[in-house]
Amino acid sequence: MPIGAQPPVRPSTELFPATGGGSIRPPGQPLQRRAAYLGLDLVNRLVPKRQDAVVLHSTIDLEDGVLALVEELRSRGRRATVLLEEPRRAGRLRALVGDDVRLLPKQSARAVLAFLTARHVFTTENVYGDRQPPTSQTVVNIWHGEPPTKVVARFFPGQQGLRASYAPVMSTLGRAYRSAEFGLHPLRVPIVGAPRNDRMLRSDGPSVRREILGDAADGPVFLWLPSFREGSWAGRTRADAATSHPGIPFPLEQARQLDDWLVERGATIVLKLHPHDVASFPGDFRALRVLTQDEMEQRGLTLYTLLPAFDALLTDVSSIWLDYLLLDRPLVFAFPDVADYRAGRGLNLEPYEQWVPGPFVRDLDALCSALQDLLDGRDPMAEQRRLARLRFHEHTDDRSAQRLLDGLGIERR
Repeated sequence: MPIGAQPPVRPSTELFPATGGGSIRPPGQPLQRRAAYLGLDLVNRLVPKRQDAVVLHSTIDLEDGVLALVEELRSRGRRATVLLEEPRRAGRLRALVGDDVRLLPKQSARAVLAFLTARHVFTTENVYGDRQPPTSQTVVNIWHGEPPTKVVARFFPGQQGLRASYAPVMSTLGRAYRSAEFGLHPLRVPIVGAPRNDRMLRSDGPSVRREILGDAADGPVFLWLPSFREGSWAGRTRADAATSHPGIPFPLEQARQLDDWLVERGATIVLKLHPHDVASFPGDFRALRVLTQDEMEQRGLTLYTLLPAFDALLTDVSSIWLDYLLLDRPLVFAFPDVADYRAGRGLNLEPYEQWVPGPFVRDLDALCSALQDLLDGRDPMAEQRRLARLRFHEHTDDRSAQRLLDGLGIERR
């Protein structure tokens, strides 16, 4: 059944109780801004929509799901409009998407007009406020990760969910969580895959590896993507756990010990912090290398084009490990503060330690032991990854953006 043919939904706020830590609350909006968004919503319900107009937006601008959809729209002969949170990134985004895409600062009159007249809107969170879309406009929340890891949306105390017409996911398990999180009927959560993964599966990993590492590309290289404990964006700050860390969930002294351990074995870890993380991971290291968001963008790379360049992924509660399953490479879960995080933001899959398809390590010795297995060519969790891929992915190809647009009836010209 085409996505657009599914029935209307009246989101309820009574289906699921709020869970997670009571002290971790999403920041509210100033009264003036809420009033402006309410007025914009009323106008949006009256303004006629251009049936061929498509607007895309992400809170981090250079986001792979948006980029994948732009590429698929271009292949269909359609010109998209991308709204930028930070107009200074226009040049870098232009280098990735080409000249046939319209880029507009989100806080501009032209951007607001583009939004009001667009038949289809794609976003990773919300664009202007969080109102239920009118029937004349289809708002698709592609989010920036798969749901079954950490608490989001209406699972936060005091938050009612995220309004959208549709919110695509990768599996039936993802559908169950997203329906609950966003307050959407399951039929409004199509299982088409995640467009961001299209770019991961098409990326030339060896070329990217050589680009960022040079001569070090010949040795074993791991990527570390920790979740933030304290994040800041759009002028607001949020703590997801009571204690913070310097960039990785270990003290700096242990980071130095890990650096020495890696040097002795000729291995490298590339650390990529979350773009909203307030941590900076200070220190002078040799085998622990920080890849900044700015450096990555200067090289024309995005997170998902980066992923295939590495031999394994280290993370904790970031949902990126679900996407990484498509590459069938080892995962290591370095999560010494899991109890603190569980008491703060909260976890969805519990017991989390039993769900993850990789060694779950709580201290430096266990981390080094897990990495030594990989350096010695052992892959003890390969079967668990295979089973996890079956659970979390209905589609394993690079055509998620195509399925999504097909389901919405956005045809080729």
